[in-house]
Amino acid sequence: MDPYYDHSKEIAELESLRTKLVQLHDSFTPFLQVTSPNYPYPVQWPEVLNKFNVLVARYVGLNRALADQQLSSLRKLILHPNEPVNSDHEQLVMSVLLRTKLTPDVEQAQDALVMDAETTDTLGVQRGLSEKTTTGNVQAEELKLWKAKAEAYDAICLSTEQSMKRYLEEYRSNLKLRIVDENDNEDTGDGLTASVSSTTRGPKPLGLLPAKAGPLEELMSFTSSGPPLERRPVG
Repeated sequence: MDPYYDHSKEIAELESLRTKLVQLHDSFTPFLQVTSPNYPYPVQWPEVLNKFNVLVARYVGLNRALADQQLSSLRKLILHPNEPVNSDHEQLVMSVLLRTKLTPDVEQAQDALVMDAETTDTLGVQRGLSEKTTTGNVQAEELKLWKAKAEAYDAICLSTEQSMKRYLEEYRSNLKLRIVDENDNEDTGDGLTASVSSTTRGPKPLGLLPAKAGPLEELMSFTSSGPPLERRPVG
């Protein structure tokens, strides 16, 4: 350094950065301890979150200090110890403080986490798309099936309606006629046939009641009203 130049500003900036870096380094140890699987005591989540917040806050503060425009003079300086390192511990601390790359364990763990997150995310997206496609196909097939059933039902209803209309037009006149037993026609003989023919117009339809009541109607009349007046015995 130039002995005639006042380096107090640069020294103060370096001391500030050194302090922030040491604090960040010190906050790693407790956080790694409580998150280690081999930690012998149970750790509550608020404690882990608190240590993580401290670590993040110190890391963000160091980044902001390095990005400050007022520290642009640091780019022109070269860092070197002002006195020899006497112990291995100080040498280890110095190597950690001057390191520009993550430790191998931390770097490997970070790469593993990133790879795991990418793999999990990719598998989850693919699984979600596959399930959505499968569900969509099943719903589409079910919808087609119900549409086919509805169309078949409508076709059956339309065909039934047309058939009923056709049958009503063809057999409307015959539906109002009364049907008699064939045995009654056999018992009445030719006289009954002639009587039926005389009471109808046009060709003789099958199954017409004769003008004279048959045995079945007489029985029903007797059951409901008793014998005819002309046949009742006189006392």
